Amino acid sequence: MRFAYRSVDRIPKLLEAEVVYHSVEYEVGALLCACGCGHRVSLLVPDSHRVTSEGGFATIHPSISVCDATCKSHYVIRAGRVEWLPAFSDDEATSVMRRQIARHSEREEKQQPVSWRSRLGSAVARAFDKLKSILRL
Repeated sequence: MRFAYRSVDRIPKLLEAEVVYHSVEYEVGALLCACGCGHRVSLLVPDSHRVTSEGGFATIHPSISVCDATCKSHYVIRAGRVEWLPAFSDDEATSVMRRQIARHSEREEKQQPVSWRSRLGSAVARAFDKLKSILRL
């Protein structure tokens, strides 16, 4: 089993097995659980996970812990290959989820959300500035 990397504008409603979907624009990712149970795993990128492509295969860091499904799977994906890790106990899973929620809340309080239009405008402005500096040479 190898997970392919697929860059998308939006995460589709129906996911294919062994595919990691990644929307750079919306900073999210998704896949079906590697154990085959069919559970949809959603990733917040880059807040909680990093998703990259290595030769067309997905790498996700840190590990994925499926705390909200009966399988309780825990694994990491490197260059498309699944490396299984020990499952979290119920107490560990609860602790991880609470820390993650607290981290998101803290980040939200510190930071005003930036719209995709604002990010796009900034990127266009940087590209325009770079182009101007190149043309002056």
